[in-house]
This record gives sequence, structure tokens and C-alpha cells, in this order.
Amino acid sequence: MYSMVPYRNRREVTRPLMNDLFNDRFFRSFFDMGDMVGSAGFRVDVREQDDAYILEAELPGVKPEDVTLTTEDDVLTIAADVNTEKKTDRSGYLYSERRTGHMERRFSLDGIRQEEIKATSQNGILTVTLPKSQPEPAKAPRRIEIQ
Repeated sequence: MYSMVPYRNRREVTRPLMNDLFNDRFFRSFFDMGDMVGSAGFRVDVREQDDAYILEAELPGVKPEDVTLTTEDDVLTIAADVNTEKKTDRSGYLYSERRTGHMERRFSLDGIRQEEIKATSQNGILTVTLPKSQPEPAKAPRRIEIQ
């Protein structure tokens, strides 16, 4: 059986406990909005169909040409460069919430026919169709005689 779950880099899983201490809410900036959309920066929904997984990534205000989808070593990477800041005279502002920077999510492609992956973008939603491979039938248990 295959599943479509977010890919976790080995470094993320094994990072030292000390880094977690300083990533605690208490130590983060008061204006940090990371918790609102997660540390990855954009939300993703994954639906399962009979023959494919449908991944929908919320990327409002991001142009399709600013999104990069790549596959490498059985991992799908969705990356987006965001810059929604307007270049205007901002004198007198103490704080302004604009999205800028690089966002990235990764997903394992185990059981996916990678050469048939397709993507579309409409109204700020990136839709990626991930066709499933045909699962190998389970092998029947076999008794091995001891000689």
C-alpha cells in the first residue's frame, strides 16, 4: 500500500534538541506569522482517487512562473518565490505584513509514476496530479525446508 505523506529531510528529524528550545513560541518574534500557515509557508491538501493522488497547494498571489516543481531521488519538491511587497513610500509605518521569501514543501513519490505527473494552476491553487503505480501483488508466504 502506498501513501502520500510530506517528505521529511533526515536533518529535520534528527536535529538537536537545543534548536527546538530556541524555536519555541516564547523565543520567537511577537510578529512572527509562521504558526498561521506552518513553518513551510503554504498549506497543502492531498486527496486519494482510485488511480492517482491529487495534491492542492494554496499559493495565493503567486504567479505560476514563480513556482518550481521538481522530482529528484523519489521526492517531489514544490518551491515558490514570493514577493507581494509594493514599492511605495512607507514613511510612518511601524510594521507592515507583506509576504516575501522562499517557500518549499517536499513529498515522497514512493508508488508514483513520476514521468506522468501533471500540474495546473488556477486562482492561487496549484493542483498536482500524481498517478499511482500498480502495486505489486503480495507474495504468498513460503515455507523453507531445513536440510
